[in-house]
Amino acid sequence: MRISYFVSLLATLSAALITTNAHALTLVSTIDGGYNIDAYDTPSLRISNTTAYSFTGVSILLQAYQGLNNGDSQTVTLSDIAPNSLSTVIWNGSTVPHNLFAYDYDDEWGQTTSNSGCVVTSSLCSFVGNFKVTFTATWNNPAYGPGGTPITAIFSPSSNATGGFVGWEGLDPFGLSETTYDDHVGTPNGVLANIYVGTPTTVGGVPEPSTWAMMLLGFCSISFMAYRRRSNFTVRAL
Repeated sequence: MRISYFVSLLATLSAALITTNAHALTLVSTIDGGYNIDAYDTPSLRISNTTAYSFTGVSILLQAYQGLNNGDSQTVTLSDIAPNSLSTVIWNGSTVPHNLFAYDYDDEWGQTTSNSGCVVTSSLCSFVGNFKVTFTATWNNPAYGPGGTPITAIFSPSSNATGGFVGWEGLDPFGLSETTYDDHVGTPNGVLANIYVGTPTTVGGVPEPSTWAMMLLGFCSISFMAYRRRSNFTVRAL
């Protein structure tokens, strides 16, 4: 038996002492949105927790990328989301310019332009501008490690899981108000984001010194037995 065999055996035994638990890809949340769905004439999000563990530290970062609100940003802190539950977030802030969380968001600027696309109320026609959303939270499943697992999703009316434009902010794709997306009959919800957590690795740790000592003792014993066997074979051959 060669030394390389024992080295390989030792490496195999060492690897066996390090436990790796891989978790399958898991859907933890679906987020969809609509206009005039959960409250009259204002945007809303529906954030579902599809797991048996809570979401804490929940917030959304709103960042406008069009129109009069272009460049504005605003963070909204939300309540924790209980396991297997649905949280509805309704835009209910003051209806004033630059407030990205305003009730009746599309009308916060009043009338600043005249456009043939403003087919609902021309006196409120304005290029308000859509915004993107960054959702963040901590998923508290202990199997994925202590302290919880950060989860996040980034979406906008034009970039989302549905794959098409979802006018849940009450504006058209160019950020114009008083269009058919603000018709007060309810823009159907679109799926904006699906959040998955998958294949995290939990390492059991480095073996204790006593474990290494036992492994070394076993290695030496096997080596000695192999040496004795080889010596006996040599004597008989003579």
